[in-house]
Amino acid sequence: MATKHRNSVLEFISQHDTKLAQRKLRAVTYQRGDVIGEIWQPLKDVVFPESALISLVVPLNTGDVVEAAIVGHRSLVGGGAAFGERAHIHTGICQLPGTATVMAAEDLRDIANHHPALRDCLFHHQQFLLGQAQQSAACNAKHHIPARLATWLLRARDALGKDYVDLTQEFVAEMLGVQRPSISIVASQLQENGLISYRRGHVKILDDKGLEEAACECYRTLQRLQHQLAQSCHAEHV
Repeated sequence: MATKHRNSVLEFISQHDTKLAQRKLRAVTYQRGDVIGEIWQPLKDVVFPESALISLVVPLNTGDVVEAAIVGHRSLVGGGAAFGERAHIHTGICQLPGTATVMAAEDLRDIANHHPALRDCLFHHQQFLLGQAQQSAACNAKHHIPARLATWLLRARDALGKDYVDLTQEFVAEMLGVQRPSISIVASQLQENGLISYRRGHVKILDDKGLEEAACECYRTLQRLQHQLAQSCHAEHV
């Protein structure tokens, strides 16, 4: 009987690649702050998050980092290996501890070469990561912190598949490129408005619709993009 995978991309691969059980898959547990592939370093492994949440960031010479994308149980880190990428183009940082499955990059390349359907869907996932990076750049430049925080919490919720996350103000501030006091003030406002509860690093979304109304347009834009890419992938291979 085939193994049921908690990452939806790996589960999709398992339904098409009969050799998956023979490949060297490794179960790993990441802690907050673990580095998962550094920019410009060789891309040796592909990571399929399960309960872990990973930020793809761009490090700056100042030591700061800017978040480009969020990866959870519906996507993967290092998917570019399927299309010949040999080095990481972002640095991956675990922002919420949890589990993942790791596959050798060469195995993903082999899968993509032998299964056009899987190759196409992996391409769609890479397109969504690019879309996140582009939208994040526009968001950071033009939108106010309250809307950006609401958008970030909703994106993290979607990537995790649950309404609560454990995180620090320092980490969120770093990902959004703002000062910690700004996050504290905005989080308090969201809590006062009944949209979230926040206590000692534990955030729970209480009002989905209200938080979506507070979010900037970037959340809805990325939702539409993800839905369109998912439809394309499904339509091509039903």
